Amino acid sequence: MASHSGSPVEVLREMFADNPKMRIIQDSDGKIRMVETDTPTDILEVKIRHLSFPDGPVSHGPRMALRAILMTPEVIAFRRAHGIGPLDELRGGGSFAILPGDSSSGPIVSGELDDVTVAQALDYVLRTFPGFWFYESCQDPAGTRAVVFNFF
Repeated sequence: MASHSGSPVEVLREMFADNPKMRIIQDSDGKIRMVETDTPTDILEVKIRHLSFPDGPVSHGPRMALRAILMTPEVIAFRRAHGIGPLDELRGGGSFAILPGDSSSGPIVSGELDDVTVAQALDYVLRTFPGFWFYESCQDPAGTRAVVFNFF
């Protein structure tokens, strides 16, 4: 087992030293970002005009906050315009047809945000649920693109 020492950023840079596409930076507020340089970030830059996090008995957990972000009109329109799936949740089916497993207990992300990007909204969720969020963008040989988001 390899031994790594130093700050979290230094350790990550050492761990990914053999991957020239991995970029690791630390924001001025301390957030560490790991990004593969060939991963499209267009959906993370979508501007959401207004975002309200739901407040109710099934509004708990980071996945419910993620649902609120991904179901904004701007994100839905962007995904439709760019053919970014899975589109099942946009039609009311798929993974959002049922409530995420963390929807009925624990903390609730609350508040309203105006004129934020998807990435900024995801960062906001981390204020209630410390950890990290990840984003994957996959493209098959036919050119169909799918994105996946989650929190840990």
